[in-house]
Amino acid sequence: MIKTVFSNQVISILLLGLVFFAFSSQKLNRFTFNVEYVAKAQVGDEVKFIFHVGDNVQRVKVYSDNRSLGTAFVAYNKAIFPFLFSYSGVKQLKFIGISSADDTVNVSYGEIVITGKVFQNDVLAYERKNTQTDNNVSASIDESFRKDVTNEYFLPKRVNTSLRFPPTPNEDPFGKNQNVYATAIGHPTTDDVRNFIADISPDAQYLSRKYQIPASIVIAMASLESGYGFSRNAVYANNFLGIKQWKGNNSNAYQLKGQPDEHEGKVQILKITEEGQYIYDEENRPDNWYKRFNSRADCMTFLVEEIFLHKTGLWKRDYSSIARFYKGQIEEGVDKYSAAYTFVYSIGEKGYSHKGGKYYADRIMKLVDKYNLTQYD
Repeated sequence: MIKTVFSNQVISILLLGLVFFAFSSQKLNRFTFNVEYVAKAQVGDEVKFIFHVGDNVQRVKVYSDNRSLGTAFVAYNKAIFPFLFSYSGVKQLKFIGISSADDTVNVSYGEIVITGKVFQNDVLAYERKNTQTDNNVSASIDESFRKDVTNEYFLPKRVNTSLRFPPTPNEDPFGKNQNVYATAIGHPTTDDVRNFIADISPDAQYLSRKYQIPASIVIAMASLESGYGFSRNAVYANNFLGIKQWKGNNSNAYQLKGQPDEHEGKVQILKITEEGQYIYDEENRPDNWYKRFNSRADCMTFLVEEIFLHKTGLWKRDYSSIARFYKGQIEEGVDKYSAAYTFVYSIGEKGYSHKGGKYYADRIMKLVDKYNLTQYD
């Protein structure tokens, strides 16, 4: 009898232990959040951040010195985020685990030492002056971009090679020239749209607060021009705004081969396909080169500082008076939606869109309305 009771007690304890172990394992799996990466790397070397996360994490946002580097999406509790640093120094890293409900569920910190020379590029020769960081912005632009140095660019190689695009005539005999503007096949999904806006909004808000530029318009423009990050320019050049490279050395620019002629009919046609599509002489054409950027933040900064504010005077059109007018309207108490409409209408009318102010403003404000983007102004 005693032995039977003892045996039953042992069995009960073992069962309880197994239940506790299973519960602990399940809880541990749910809340796991680890990241692996090298402690040191050279400028221009690809650094891979490898995340092992719990079931509650859908994506991981990566920051360096309070600047958003991008987002890694989780599959089977693992995510990989490759990045090339263009500046030397000790980088303070922050990793935020985000749930499918957009809640922050994990936060981790670290640092990495980047050594070597910065990449220099003579495509652009403008300076970015020292500015003060707004500590209230969670994902502001990296202060290394705010030094008195010539702007540096290099090829951003975080290309998702699994993406496929509808073919152009250069790629397939049945391809179409208009396919250069198409997004990657199967994208963007509803989640793609939501994640893109969530990713770029902190940097857009930083620029908005610093320069009194409507963040809603910057976000909507980037969304429209890049197909929420899934255009060829966005994927292969980090160019989310269709910013052209009209002059200078194209060694660090991206050529959108097959693009319809935007040079007043001056581009030589080598062949017309059976489908009536054009194969152009891509060797000497000037109209389909686009600037490469290191990051989304870098691209948006160029839009605001160089195009909207005409900071160095190198951009071909000057929209700075429109930016000043917007700032004055906000200071006078004009509602932000009306001021934003006037801003985008004015830049479209002044030449930002070849179809004019009303056409461009209607397209941009449609996105502002649909996604309530004035909440970011």
